[in-house]
Amino acid sequence: MLESDRSAFLHDEQRHCGSILERPKGSNHTENRCCEASTGGARPMPGSRQLIEAFGEWQSCEGAPSSEGAAASAPAVQEFNRAMLGRTIESEVIPRLMMVHRTSAARENAPTLLHVNAEDISELARIVIEHDTSVASAYIDALRNQGVPIDAIFMELLAPTARLLGEMWKADQCCFTDVTIGMARLQQIVHELSPEFERENAQAFEGRRILLLTTPGEQHTLGLMIVEEHFRRFGWDCSSSAPKDVRDISRLVRAQHFDVVGLSVGGSAVLESVPASIQAIRKSSVNKSVVVLVGGNIFLENPELAARVGADAMSEDGRHAILQLRSMLTTKINTI
Repeated sequence: MLESDRSAFLHDEQRHCGSILERPKGSNHTENRCCEASTGGARPMPGSRQLIEAFGEWQSCEGAPSSEGAAASAPAVQEFNRAMLGRTIESEVIPRLMMVHRTSAARENAPTLLHVNAEDISELARIVIEHDTSVASAYIDALRNQGVPIDAIFMELLAPTARLLGEMWKADQCCFTDVTIGMARLQQIVHELSPEFERENAQAFEGRRILLLTTPGEQHTLGLMIVEEHFRRFGWDCSSSAPKDVRDISRLVRAQHFDVVGLSVGGSAVLESVPASIQAIRKSSVNKSVVVLVGGNIFLENPELAARVGADAMSEDGRHAILQLRSMLTTKINTI
């Protein structure tokens, strides 16, 4: 590793460690029953995970100052912390990560892009519950350095991690507070990565417009945000909303021209209202040839429900929707 690269990396990792250092004692960010249940022996991710381990070793070192009986802002304590942290990074973290950086550099020109697996998802779920957003961002950076493309980060990592947090809560593997904090950190990551996500590829659908909606009464919007960013990447003009009722839907599609309306359905509890929502879209839409897509776990489990509720198609995720619409919209143009 070049000295300039090493210095930049040292500064970056000190920043991440500093955020961990400032956590109040007793916040229990290193042991959590939710994460223990979810990781299932997941492989440690080079980078942030090793940094956390090294920092834990430093905290347990003999002679590290206790937070009890000393103000966190005391200059002597801060100076000791900085010195010890610097030595830990020099002796523990950088040697462990040098091989990771060499491997990453070798992969930059590799023709094959990597994808996310279940262990990566479990590990990110653990991180967003136990640590702040900077650690989660470092973890994602490490994945990307290994060759995982940004669209896979959105569709194969962030969205499934959000689903996993919900499943863990339903299974009583973690508490509501854990899920809420984890979701908030995932949303922050989505916002941070969005500009690059939009720039990375050619604009294949420039000029197309899509309206993404939750089912009336539902408030879970993270999945919809991720799908929206995927569409923006391909040049779509995107709007999104969480309508309160069918009248809200009619007002939205009457106000502007949309090529596609996507409806996210959270579960069976709201399924009965979906046909009325789709009827309102078709009746009130400025574009009488509007394509209506539905998405959600209930359609993944029962694909035949899409036709039953009146949709043109169902989509597994944003990537799948893009592929479908490329074909569907071309067919519509050719038949006019």
